[in-house]
Amino acid sequence: RDRMPFAAAQIGLAFRNEISPRAGLLRVREFLQAEIEHFVNPNDKSHVRYNDIKGIEAWLFPRELQEGEGKCVKMTFGEAVDKKIIDNQTLAYFLARTQLFLHACGINPLKLRFRQ
Repeated sequence: RDRMPFAAAQIGLAFRNEISPRAGLLRVREFLQAEIEHFVNPNDKSHVRYNDIKGIEAWLFPRELQEGEGKCVKMTFGEAVDKKIIDNQTLAYFLARTQLFLHACGINPLKLRFRQ
């Protein structure tokens, strides 16, 4: 209860109203969404399994390159944490796990980007 890290996950339906292109009718779109919130000690954002993922490469779109004709850069999660493109080890760990999950689901790795 007073221990960090702490995580909570939920899956549920979300709805969005849209105007139909024909006849201007309102329709409701339904989405199944999943969410994980992971809380860490603000003074220690290290992760015990960070070493398992720090060598994995990812396409990243750093904040500074998002203006104009910015290009994505490929680097390891470890390099991104060292350069402060990714803020901390815990965030890098979960981004890497998300990337691995999406690859396992069949998402083309060349079309996947993370941006901050």
